[in-house]
Amino acid sequence: MRKSIIVVLLTVSSFAAGAVELYKWVDKDGVHYSDQPAPGAEKMEVHGVPSIGTTPVPEPAPAAPTAEPFAGYTQFAVTEPADNSIIRDNSGAGAVSVTVSLTPALRVDLGHTVRVVLAGQTQGGAATQFSFTGIDRGTHTISAAVIDGAGSTLQTSSSTFTLQRTSILQKKPAPVPAPAPAPKPAAP
Repeated sequence: MRKSIIVVLLTVSSFAAGAVELYKWVDKDGVHYSDQPAPGAEKMEVHGVPSIGTTPVPEPAPAAPTAEPFAGYTQFAVTEPADNSIIRDNSGAGAVSVTVSLTPALRVDLGHTVRVVLAGQTQGGAATQFSFTGIDRGTHTISAAVIDGAGSTLQTSSSTFTLQRTSILQKKPAPVPAPAPAPKPAAP
């Protein structure tokens, strides 16, 4: 009986305040209550049903704006060293700094990376500046590419430059002797 009363109260609480029609019937399984008529059910009217407070369902958060599809890079170039430039490296390290520029900025969020190849050395990552050492004197071509997360090449660029380095085989110029002191005039 106690369960039946709880069922009735729960059913009744789901209705707005005011008159509510309920149906009650008894069978071999016990007493039943419903808001739908059943064969042999007795109609009951309930007035002044107390309202049970409910927790308001929060409004769903607005969906995050969908990212616009990536339209590609409008500009990708090796900017340092400039194409057909000459670099002088007298440190002996054969150091070359390479910079690439992109418009728009590198889309790391899409898994894009930059790969730079110079004199058989490959560097890559989410950077746009790279440093190479051990580069021999002579003319070299830098190859750069933007790679997507699947490993496909999106764009490429290249630049040619000449590296000039001091050679230990070059003779140093002979030192210029200091001028001889001018003779002093004789005393009269």
